[in-house]
Amino acid sequence: MALSFLTSSEQTQEVVVTCDPEVTASADQRSAYLESGDLSALGEVGSATRFTLKALSPSEREDAEARAGALIRSELGRLLWTEAPTAERERAEWHHALSDDERKAMSDYQAYLNRVYQEMINSSLILIDGEGADAEQLQLIRPETHRIQTVSELVLHIQRISLLGIEGK
Repeated sequence: MALSFLTSSEQTQEVVVTCDPEVTASADQRSAYLESGDLSALGEVGSATRFTLKALSPSEREDAEARAGALIRSELGRLLWTEAPTAERERAEWHHALSDDERKAMSDYQAYLNRVYQEMINSSLILIDGEGADAEQLQLIRPETHRIQTVSELVLHIQRISLLGIEGK
């Protein structure tokens, strides 16, 4: 079959985040897990917090983007975001050379992306450690670096299962 068909948006997957202190995997194991979503790639995860996520259909992803403000997002910010260099020093110098309006546009676009991520989690997160859950609970994760990484990794998992299915590539 030449065409790819969407897997069911009712599929769920249980995931952990690699910043969980119970996860003792190597950097290579963590990378393999984040790429594949295969929990066995991490080895033993002990009593790591488990998040159950539901795949999102295309319309659910579009709804999340609309709730986040897709129709009012900064298009200049989006364009600059895609043009930004990836090397840290080069990106810093590039950003420094932007006008105030361009920096504001980038900031507005980053805020939009953060809202999209929050909305995706709102639509996908079903359980945390087997208990009913919502995205607001993630705001209680400390330290802050773990909260940010948790949100990022959950969005990565949601995107993978929503676009590629539970099996990944």
